[in-house]
Amino acid sequence: MIAKDVACIVLASGNSKRFGVEDKLAANLNGLTVLETVLATVRQVEFGQIFVVSQQAQEDDLHWVINTNSDEGQGHALRLGVKAARASVWDDVVIVLGDMPLVTQANIISLLHENSQKQSCVSLCQGKRMPPAYFNALAIDLIFKTNSKLGARAIFDQLNPATVSIDVEEALDVDTPEDLARVVEIINIRQSGGP
Repeated sequence: MIAKDVACIVLASGNSKRFGVEDKLAANLNGLTVLETVLATVRQVEFGQIFVVSQQAQEDDLHWVINTNSDEGQGHALRLGVKAARASVWDDVVIVLGDMPLVTQANIISLLHENSQKQSCVSLCQGKRMPPAYFNALAIDLIFKTNSKLGARAIFDQLNPATVSIDVEEALDVDTPEDLARVVEIINIRQSGGP
């Protein structure tokens, strides 16, 4: 599977309740926001189209899907993104979370390479299945059939997908200010040529 034949859906419409009063996706990561960092990585992959499920649109070349019901959870946001991709005639999608700024281009491309037989494929970190994830048309049909409150992990459990490893640091998501501080620390170490 090549990236130009796949749409990417970035889920970025959560309420950031554990982060406090600020929007975690707007938090600064060395000059870019958390979400801008994720989008920069996704753009490097050169997907056929990029959809961003968010509470508000931004003006750029991406397709913004507005989630006015963010309290419905990640499963609802996933369905909104998949519905928009299907409406634009995409059968294959990669799901990326907007609060995982250390995911790399290589992580995403490995999903596309692993699904050579058109199966669903998810990232695996310390025995836990997680996004980024690739869903084919059959998986998308299942997403539409499942309870709207179910998130991606529950859907993964029903799919028996292939898996690709993702490093513990790359699997970090920003849910709290402490998570953000850890991500900033990792970025600074990487930029300084550290381990």
